Amino acid sequence: MDSAQPSFNVYQHQHNFIYSEDKYPAMVAGYGAGKTYALCVKALRECGLNAGKIGLLAEPVYPMVKDVLQPTFEQVLREAGFDYDYSASDLKYKVKWNGGYAHVLLRSAENYRRWAGLNLAFGGIDEGDLLKDDYAWKMLLSRLRDGNTLSAFVTTTPEGYKWVWRYWVDNPKTGYKQIKASSYDNKHLPKEFLETLEENYDDQLIKAYLHGEFVNLQHGQTYYTFDREKNVEQVLYDRNKPIKIGMDFNVDPITCVLLQEHHQTPRIRVFDEISLRHTGGQELMTQQLCNEINRRYPLGYKSVYPDPSGKQKRTSAYDTDHDIIRQNGFQLMARNSAPSVTDRVNAVNKLLNDCIIDDKCKGLIRDLEQVVNKEGTREIDKSNKELTHFSDGFGYYVEYEHPIAKPITRTYMA
Repeated sequence: MDSAQPSFNVYQHQHNFIYSEDKYPAMVAGYGAGKTYALCVKALRECGLNAGKIGLLAEPVYPMVKDVLQPTFEQVLREAGFDYDYSASDLKYKVKWNGGYAHVLLRSAENYRRWAGLNLAFGGIDEGDLLKDDYAWKMLLSRLRDGNTLSAFVTTTPEGYKWVWRYWVDNPKTGYKQIKASSYDNKHLPKEFLETLEENYDDQLIKAYLHGEFVNLQHGQTYYTFDREKNVEQVLYDRNKPIKIGMDFNVDPITCVLLQEHHQTPRIRVFDEISLRHTGGQELMTQQLCNEINRRYPLGYKSVYPDPSGKQKRTSAYDTDHDIIRQNGFQLMARNSAPSVTDRVNAVNKLLNDCIIDDKCKGLIRDLEQVVNKEGTREIDKSNKELTHFSDGFGYYVEYEHPIAKPITRTYMA
């Protein structure tokens, strides 16, 4: 049998992963979608492409190696008709076919430091998102130094916005490719299996563990109507339309979100964002932000929707943040006092049904996905200093221009 062409019955998402030409593919899928099986088939294909070389397959912890990875790998070897020798002392397989062989090591990723010194042609990690960090992945990449493909790959069920999300979704570098699949793509799964999960999981867990979507699994996602697939797409700046700017005065960073309104749906279209860090000098950050806005977009009418507290806060001996905005030619749009956080959040959640955001606005997208409420409250959790700045600025614009219409209550007298 040709080592690179064994015959397997696989679904389309598994085929796309197994035969991906990308250097670092990841299959992100729901429970029961065939991730471990695809990982092992891909490893077998890599064996055929790297005769005489060594590969590595890993699970997050050792019991998963014995209970999940090893039986699946041996099943794949049998189905392919490959002979193999197995060394129990070092969990090593010598995979043999006509005219060649390759070694495959089975390891636990929690002991990734023990991989130091290996020279690998390929490697894969199953259920990668169960790892608390990316150290095992980085170690694996550092060992790819002896082979024809030098490829690494991951299969996993999404576990929130962790390292797999950062590498394959938020900021994918060259060679990183995500293949998505849901539990429903495996037509052999028993109906009872899916029904049990559907009955016992809430909406967020169903999205993650059945549909294979990255969602915020922490309690109380603030902007719960945000959906990356619905709300994120390319947005083109229209120089003939006014620019509306939601601004947050946080000192480091100071941020803003730039958008335009349209008559046709989606009516609200966010096309850019800006974040500036304080460099330690005496510069006025609000002035610096105004300069950057005008540098990027020198033409057009601009309205700024800032935190109403900037009316009192002086950033120099004479000027408040609001004064500086006016002095730079922007129309200032701010209430006399800040609206309640609940009103602002409710307005944003409603507006997201008619809003798209350009993919380059990573700060706003990250906020909308990851900002959560303090447990048991409607108060936003501000403990992560890197979050909430963009969404706060966006919320000032939304609450001013598109507030939630509250019912009018009346007192009737006899």
